Amino acid sequence: MMMERTSRILILGIGVLVLIGVGILLQPGNPFDRQGRLVVVDNGLSTQAVQATLEASGVIRPRSGFVIIARVLGFSKHIQAGKYMFAPSDPLLGILLKLKNGDVFVPLPKRVWVTFPEGTSIYKMGELLKKAGVKDYKKFQDLTKEGITADLRRRHWKLFKYIPTESLEGYLYPDTYWFFEKAPIEDLVEVMINRFEHKVMPFWEKAQKDTKYSLYEIITLASIIEKEAQKPEEREIISSVFHNRLDLNMYLAACPTIKYALERPTKIVYLDQLEVDSPYNTYKNRGLPPGPICNPGIEAIRAAVYPADTDYCYFVAKKDGSHIFSKTGAEHNRARQKVGIKGIYP
Repeated sequence: MMMERTSRILILGIGVLVLIGVGILLQPGNPFDRQGRLVVVDNGLSTQAVQATLEASGVIRPRSGFVIIARVLGFSKHIQAGKYMFAPSDPLLGILLKLKNGDVFVPLPKRVWVTFPEGTSIYKMGELLKKAGVKDYKKFQDLTKEGITADLRRRHWKLFKYIPTESLEGYLYPDTYWFFEKAPIEDLVEVMINRFEHKVMPFWEKAQKDTKYSLYEIITLASIIEKEAQKPEEREIISSVFHNRLDLNMYLAACPTIKYALERPTKIVYLDQLEVDSPYNTYKNRGLPPGPICNPGIEAIRAAVYPADTDYCYFVAKKDGSHIFSKTGAEHNRARQKVGIKGIYP
């Protein structure tokens, strides 16, 4: 008799729980509000974040049990991104099923995230876009090679009035960007130029009085510094070497400019490559190359304007990426021997 009574209570309890669960599943946020709300569920949102989005839109009530029910039903890991149309009168189960099945009002375009490190050239940027799955990566490379169009000069006249060349190399600011997968490549280029203006132009407006070089020359010099300085703390010292060599009308003799001139650059520059016939060959042409060899960050640009105060005219890289700096050719040759480089510097 006691067992029979206990079983009845247990069954009754289970029934109550089932009714409560069904009630929650069928519970609308507001049964009298049938007005549709457009709700955007972004890529990668957690179940808690989706609940917060729905609450903020007035589709579900706070503490509706959305997260718990989604987990119980196994929907948590299957909620799909997109733009949905929900009304507060929709039952919670209906909302969950729509999210699980991806029954979107308008699908969200796929987002692509790409990081361009400081010192990345236009060509390498295109390669990074390729790795990210962007099919039009070649169009990006071609577009930037086409250079600064009349339309770009018109829209960004404050920047490009300083730039005498056509190449966009140096003016696509290195940073992390996201864009929709099918967005025109021109839009990405526009965003990168905007970022350059935002990061660099306020600095340049104040700093230009402190240098004899133009913005175009500073960006060119900064691009070489960016490539040479593997240790951030050496940027200003490397800048001082190049400033000193320019003041003395010496060849810059910067290996990264040789690599930029080569159709198929190698990791290290060989002696025969120093003979490459190119205006970017700073072993054969005095002064700065015709333009930037990569896209430098703001710290390299700052170092180009404000070099350290040194008498150094030479440096040679050590295996750890740092450099030995020298004042004379004799000191430099001793430093070269110290790091294992054979031969005498010309």
